[in-house]
Amino acid sequence: MTKIIRLSRRRLEELDRILSERDKSILTSLRQLRYLMVGQIQRVHFTDHANLNAAKRASRNAMNKLRGYGLVEPLERRIGGVRSGSNGFVWTLTDAGVCLVHLHDPEFTMRKRGFEPSLNFLKHTLAVAETYIQLSEICKRNQLELVETEMEPECWRSYTGEDGKPATMKPDMFAKTLNNSYEDNWLIEVDLGTESPNKVMDKCRRYIYYCKTGIEQGKHGVFPLVVWLVHSVSRKNKLQQYLAECLEIPEASKAIFTVIMPEDFEALICRGAVPLVTINNKEIA
Repeated sequence: MTKIIRLSRRRLEELDRILSERDKSILTSLRQLRYLMVGQIQRVHFTDHANLNAAKRASRNAMNKLRGYGLVEPLERRIGGVRSGSNGFVWTLTDAGVCLVHLHDPEFTMRKRGFEPSLNFLKHTLAVAETYIQLSEICKRNQLELVETEMEPECWRSYTGEDGKPATMKPDMFAKTLNNSYEDNWLIEVDLGTESPNKVMDKCRRYIYYCKTGIEQGKHGVFPLVVWLVHSVSRKNKLQQYLAECLEIPEASKAIFTVIMPEDFEALICRGAVPLVTINNKEIA
């Protein structure tokens, strides 16, 4: 269970004055992504060191400093077990860390925090964070602009379902990238193979219906490409087969969805998404 660490407003204001911009950026990343390993923190926030060892050492020192201030803490569970050492720590914000991130937000209200996450939830959350980090690195390498990102629950989409009741699409991430003058929108689903293909197809059918509502097109001009990011060839083949055979509108599935593995992610982002979707011969753009 996550320890509850509370600090006074006066102490938070003092920490806000003495923390470096990098310290605050780390806290913001943890607020956005919820859980991060030290290697992920190093790749995002310590890219200006002479070598990799220096960067790793600096990132560990920074996390220990923030832990000493009561702003972050490692989960009891380590990725890779005890033998992984400090590299296996999964870091998250304490209550005090959350309050510091929102120190100057008058509308912020602290929510009750839960128990330590299950292993499956933690693995998925770290995989989503890794996807965000890889996307940032891809854009930097290829001189693309990462215009906008939304993580859950900010990236969730509310709409009225086919039954007339309120419904919510729950992608893992929304991103908007800019390649020269071409803007691409992405809804990203990180699939670790824990859900049955039938359940994935049910979600794809809801994406198709959501596309028909035109809500996303009204907001962004186009419907984003829904990217299913999988981690095995067999899973990729299975989902592609289900997309071809199980959806009522195969043409729409080809236009809205793509199933890729991590090694294909960079090529997809650089190539861009198809900005036009046609359903039942009706153009939606």
